[in-house]
Amino acid sequence: MKKQSLTKRWEDILYLSPGIVVLGLIFIIPLCYAIGITFVRWTLIRPELGIVFVGLQNYVNILKDPFTYEVLGRTMVFLICAVIIEMVLGMVIATVLNWGYRGHSLLQSICLIPFMMAPIVVGFTWRFLLNNTFGPIPRLLQSIGLESWVSLPLLANPHTVMLVLILVDVWQFTPFVVLVVLAGMKALPTEPFEAATVDGATSWQRFRHITLPLLRSSLLVALVMRTLTALRVFDTVSIMTGGGPGSSSEIISFYGYRLAFQSYEMGLAGTVGILTMLLALGLTVVYLRRVGVES
Repeated sequence: MKKQSLTKRWEDILYLSPGIVVLGLIFIIPLCYAIGITFVRWTLIRPELGIVFVGLQNYVNILKDPFTYEVLGRTMVFLICAVIIEMVLGMVIATVLNWGYRGHSLLQSICLIPFMMAPIVVGFTWRFLLNNTFGPIPRLLQSIGLESWVSLPLLANPHTVMLVLILVDVWQFTPFVVLVVLAGMKALPTEPFEAATVDGATSWQRFRHITLPLLRSSLLVALVMRTLTALRVFDTVSIMTGGGPGSSSEIISFYGYRLAFQSYEMGLAGTVGILTMLLALGLTVVYLRRVGVES
């Protein structure tokens, strides 16, 4: 019996070995490399200095830099505002689409268009729409008497640039939340709703006490995925603002890019990347503890 169990274990290992090799090539090896460069000083524009092992000095330098906390605070504001709006708005839109009225399939397809667009296309599109010279949005604001809002270009005003980036992110990624939540709604059993209706429960009571608890796993998937992708938003920021004006729209993903490809400090850039990964893991653990599905 023990010999059969051992044979079965080796068969399982051999069966999984191609997947383990692929996982190692596309995930584990790059991750080890990324962690490794955080322990060295590597300046691409000074190749004569070589690659010097500095231990934890990169982490110390990043964590002692006040600008790091400024970028982190800006990133958290972007993440929290964008994700909360997307979750609430996505839930509302998914509920409306789930009513099954005539033409809802066409509306579902239209809602998915922003999500299907490449982030670079989204960035160029919104930069055109917000252009103060020929963009339709500033002209619309002027026509309704809000000239003060566009006295400076919205993307060049440090007081409005983050708001614009949040709204663009909401426009692009709310359809993802709608897609996940709507799929969860379509899979819900009908028996609890029929029993609640017979018992005289109102629509809000059915939504609050049946729909939301049954959708917990779908909401958790949408929440985790949107948090992880919001932390690494780069394309739209790069195209629309380039981190400006000044550094007022520089979030953590763009901060890491700037360290790597403008300052050419690969060790510091790798450190920012690893710290971002740890932040993402921490937020995911919090979600699993607070919102996670009961085992």
